[in-house]
Amino acid sequence: MTLHQLFSTIVQLALVFASGSDDQHDHGHGNSTSSTFEWGGIFKTPEDNYLWTAQKTVQPDGHVKYADPKMKMVVLKVTSATDAALDAAKEEATHGFEKTCKEVEAGESIAPAEDACFELHFKESWWQTLFNIDAAGSDYLAIFAEHFPTEFENTAHYLKDDHGHDVEPVHTTAEEHKESTASTADDPKPWGAAIGAAICVNLVTLSGVVFAVPIFRKIAKTHAVQFEAIMSGFAAGALLACAFFLLLFESTHLIATGHTKEVDQIWRWGSMILAGFLLPALIQLVSHEVGVLIGRGKSDGENPAEVVDAEKPAEGVDSPDVGIKLETSAGTMSVRSRLIGGVLIGDFFHNLCDGIFIGLAFTGCGDSFGWTVALSTIIHEVSQELADYAILTGSVAKLSPVFALTCNFVSGLSVILGAIITLSSEVSDESNGLLLAFGGGVYLHLAATECMPRIYNHELSRRVRAISLLMFVIGAIAIGLILLDHEHCVPPNPDGTAADPHAGHNHR
Repeated sequence: MTLHQLFSTIVQLALVFASGSDDQHDHGHGNSTSSTFEWGGIFKTPEDNYLWTAQKTVQPDGHVKYADPKMKMVVLKVTSATDAALDAAKEEATHGFEKTCKEVEAGESIAPAEDACFELHFKESWWQTLFNIDAAGSDYLAIFAEHFPTEFENTAHYLKDDHGHDVEPVHTTAEEHKESTASTADDPKPWGAAIGAAICVNLVTLSGVVFAVPIFRKIAKTHAVQFEAIMSGFAAGALLACAFFLLLFESTHLIATGHTKEVDQIWRWGSMILAGFLLPALIQLVSHEVGVLIGRGKSDGENPAEVVDAEKPAEGVDSPDVGIKLETSAGTMSVRSRLIGGVLIGDFFHNLCDGIFIGLAFTGCGDSFGWTVALSTIIHEVSQELADYAILTGSVAKLSPVFALTCNFVSGLSVILGAIITLSSEVSDESNGLLLAFGGGVYLHLAATECMPRIYNHELSRRVRAISLLMFVIGAIAIGLILLDHEHCVPPNPDGTAADPHAGHNHR
């Protein structure tokens, strides 16, 4: 039995035990034989088209599925959004439910009409099914459904306008509040499983402890320049692969969920990448100025001019290779701050998004998918955290092994924060995409300006440089292998066709 299967089995048994039984709500789920409606609502509909959404949810038996594979619905035009108008429409709705219902498949349209009933068929192979409601010429619509629409809500509201905004009913039938409360009580969020998975991911931040093995420690000390170049090659490959294979590519699709115009997507995506790329330089600038102020405040006779010129290389150094010693404490602090801050902040945002996606996977796609996402995240995190550790303990950052591991661990706690945010509130796909683009920009800076230049150190032999490039390839492959198990829990397009498996999804 694999680790994934073991975790899934344990969680499934716990869910079955906690639920006490596999019973569904006692209102005809599973047979769709009801001859009347359980819920009715009246909506203001100034637009021509609206989107009705039904999503799979975690049922009391622990499985992720639709509350019912199909649902009857009556849609009527009304003249006002009042309780009186809703009450007047009830009789016609009851009459409509007695008619033979027209079958409506995913992506098809529903037009309001009297003496008409629609039977919505939900696509079992999709986690979400969408239908168009034609509201042209209707200022108000009364919608009556066989089940409460909130039973089919997971990450999206059941009715949206053509701008993607939620449309709430002005008035509803009296039973809604009671049913919504009962449904919420029967559908708890998987806090234990999601937080447990996030903790497992966070423990991977300690993987750098492997370099505490005596043989690695001895090599790093005896052949410092060569070892650092080789590890920098690995770090550059892992960071760039993480940026291009995962962060930046995923962010394009997620940002697109909030904007329909390409230009709106591109400038947000590009701006966040550039902001992330500039962050390490900004950290260095600020920390350098802090160092200058500290230097000017000293009373030991230190020359302020030397502090201001802190970034000049020491005498006898012919090139700006990484690892040169700077003349003053201000310059040293600024360079170290740029590197350390870039690694830890980039890792913070990356792990925050990982936590958000893990939380979404458990709440939106079930425990089995959630653990698959968590295990996939752990696999690619190992390579990335080794790369981060190599940078933090290198000749520039110069953190001790214990302190580097501690910093990595604290930065990685954001994966737990991300899971908590997802479980306690709704986080838009666009926000996730912006965070990923920002983290990707930080990684681009670290790989291109901090890691790759070390491979060009004039002290290295051709053989060491070749090995460093090979390690670049190995680092990239280590991250790229995650794409072999790149699963998604995806919605279809509004027209009912299969969706882009990266749009509005739970990923990894």
